[in-house]
Amino acid sequence: MTRQTSSSDQVNVQAGKVDAFCDRLKVAIDRAGGPTSMAYKADVSTSVINKWKNGKSEPQVTSLVKMARVAGVSVGWLATGEGDPEGGEPPAELGRPDADLDALEEIALKVLALIDKRRPDLSPKARARIVRLVYEFYIRQEQPMDEASLDNVIELAAFR
Repeated sequence: MTRQTSSSDQVNVQAGKVDAFCDRLKVAIDRAGGPTSMAYKADVSTSVINKWKNGKSEPQVTSLVKMARVAGVSVGWLATGEGDPEGGEPPAELGRPDADLDALEEIALKVLALIDKRRPDLSPKARARIVRLVYEFYIRQEQPMDEASLDNVIELAAFR
């Protein structure tokens, strides 16, 4: 990665160059709302983010693109320090797409009916947690959860 010098607060490449990928990543993390927020939104662990931030490893291209989108900086700037950091898209909520309320309603009806048949003793909190997990699976995988997996989720929720 290209090394450039600067203060880490500024994202202005011309006036204050940002030194090395680690420093550019710190700027991106700050713009994303901190390391936990960046990790969640870019779908990576905080420990991996910390390794990248400390220069112990480098991200793959797909992670680099996700982090740039989350932070609202250009991928080229984040990767190399060249170009305009402001050339990116506005910060994205990658891990949180818009809710599909029709799908949520359909999932809730099916899941709650299945819970009533298999585990009517579950608390309302456990029921809500299951609906949430199944909905998140649907959003991330862009497909419904199969019934065997759903049965496993229901059984696991009973142990909490």
